[in-house]
Amino acid sequence: MTSGSTGSHRAFMGVCITLCVILSLTLYVGWKFYFFNVANRNSLIEKAQSAEKKAQDLEKLGISFEPAHTAPPTTSVLPKLTTSSETAPPIKPTVPSATSTLAYSPSQNASLHPAESSIKELPLLESSDEVVQALQLLDQYWKTESWKDRVPLVAHSERVATLMKDYYEVQGASDPSPGALVSKARYQINGTEILYLSYASNRPTGSLEIAMLRGPQGKFLVDWESLTGYGEMSFQELRTKRPTKPVLMRSYVRLFEYYNYEFSDSKKYLCIKLLSESGDNSVYAYCERGTPLAQWMERDLASTGPTGFKGYTMLISFPPDAQSNQCVILDKVVTQRWLSLP
Repeated sequence: MTSGSTGSHRAFMGVCITLCVILSLTLYVGWKFYFFNVANRNSLIEKAQSAEKKAQDLEKLGISFEPAHTAPPTTSVLPKLTTSSETAPPIKPTVPSATSTLAYSPSQNASLHPAESSIKELPLLESSDEVVQALQLLDQYWKTESWKDRVPLVAHSERVATLMKDYYEVQGASDPSPGALVSKARYQINGTEILYLSYASNRPTGSLEIAMLRGPQGKFLVDWESLTGYGEMSFQELRTKRPTKPVLMRSYVRLFEYYNYEFSDSKKYLCIKLLSESGDNSVYAYCERGTPLAQWMERDLASTGPTGFKGYTMLISFPPDAQSNQCVILDKVVTQRWLSLP
């Protein structure tokens, strides 16, 4: 073998080794970059899913979620309150016909649905005394069998005690059973601070939302009305008595397609299904299409889809000489959640 051929062979081997080293480094850097991107993407997906879960939980209470900002707060820490007219084109009121089953008047339409509200997330220190005491109080609430002994544990106890007596002794209702604690947070809603807890549940939404409000002593107390989904009547009593005067009810609601009896005209009426807090009873409520109330509901319930629900506090009644015990008039949406704040 000549010296020239030996030199060429060595040069060739050197080039090959260099290329292999470069290729190895390229593959190493590429794989490392790829796995970094995958890990980063998975982290972002987990954060997005967590944020979406929190928003969905709050949406079940009918609350629009506004996450806390890391920037220094402005001089006002109260959440911005907006009306529907600020977030949607102006609605021209539609006057129902003289033969309408529903007793609307143009001057009432503007107040038949609530103004949109937003919330502000506040820092939550889980180990703080107030949070620990709130969880202990809630645990005490679950362990207390007599509703009379529960009264000191609930917010607005002087007013709510009468409602509790009606709920447990007259309606014969009982509290929901909480499962595992899923999430907790702290918010300011319309100037009121709440501690929000979400538990797994067999309720129609799959979760039990509990709001705790600050009491006169500064301690968090249970908002009993939203916890139980209290209504002035049970669904069964409502269907039996068929009241023609508006009755305050809390229920899970969604858009629905059921048209019968006085409300058989689907072009004239908008239908929503009202499901009891336990999911074992329901009625159908109607309002006239084209009214601000109907248009507001179509917007607000558009995100629920065919199987989702939102929690509304409403006034409903039966038409005079009602033809059935399952079709009611939707007189007013008081709040787009079960939590009612000043």
